Amino acid sequence: MIRKLLFFILALTIVMGAVSAIDSSNWTTATVGYEEFKIPPEYKNPYKSDFHMYEFDEDIDVFTVRYVNPAIMDLYGYFIEHGQAKKVKVAGHDAVHFTEYDRHDDANNSKLWFSAGEEFYYITWRGTKITPTIKEVVKSASDSKFTHKEFYDILNDEYKNYKLIKSMESQGYDYPTRDSGHHSFVSVGSNGVNFGIMN
Repeated sequence: MIRKLLFFILALTIVMGAVSAIDSSNWTTATVGYEEFKIPPEYKNPYKSDFHMYEFDEDIDVFTVRYVNPAIMDLYGYFIEHGQAKKVKVAGHDAVHFTEYDRHDDANNSKLWFSAGEEFYYITWRGTKITPTIKEVVKSASDSKFTHKEFYDILNDEYKNYKLIKSMESQGYDYPTRDSGHHSFVSVGSNGVNFGIMN
């Protein structure tokens, strides 16, 4: 009796897995950053597509895949301060899932940050659930070269830098003074945070 029950549960699990699997073999692809992503049929005719971004619609929240390395600090810092964030695992990738309500569109939106290779990307879509379709898009990217700890350490460091620069800007350190003609600056790089004055 127990064997039959175990066999039934195993068979049910296999059937449910097959039903929930998505066949993406006929999906189109788009190169964003250094990755080739599979694009679901409902988003195959983009409003705009280039190296940095695949935008299905003029409204970026409908469906977008974005390469974020050039602006990772500003974008991640902004999202942390304006949305609800949750650490998740999607298609084998460590990720951060942001959700927020947009009162202008009267809609809930999601942004999923993850890495592929040594680069960072995010996907946006309508809704608050990570759907099988979104999982399939993430799955189409390369595996991350970062460990779990490295992935979150990088994002945490970027957010710390974001807060530091915002704090300095709020104190007026980045504006030129009329008296001296000098302009102070902040530089964040691999060697840390640097401060200086330009003439």
